Amino acid sequence: MPHIVLEYSQNLPELPDFRALFDDIHQVLHRVGGIRLDNCKSRARPAEHVYIGDGDPDSAFIHVDIEFLAGRSLEIRQAIGRECLDLVKRYYHLHLSDALQITVRVGEVARDTYFKDPTGSLNYQ
Repeated sequence: MPHIVLEYSQNLPELPDFRALFDDIHQVLHRVGGIRLDNCKSRARPAEHVYIGDGDPDSAFIHVDIEFLAGRSLEIRQAIGRECLDLVKRYYHLHLSDALQITVRVGEVARDTYFKDPTGSLNYQ
């Protein structure tokens, strides 16, 4: 924990350096949320079949889901969301237009229903 999933429509003309983007997101989680870097797990997933708005083929999206164990304040979760949105916008700055929607969702996972092997400590991971 945490898990970071970046999903994007495949009609974007070029992709960012995902390794660098994920490293920057991990740094935000560590600095703002106190999350250990070695617990961060990120992946990018292209969305093959998408339909956005009225179906305009130029419409595109990037969505980042960030989930970590419950326990951080609303202010910390909001700060993480805002900083990660700004990061994604910087990495995709060449594609910013009204046709590109970028969203970030910061969610929490209940500690009593999250299982990990090796278990280690589940405190603020």
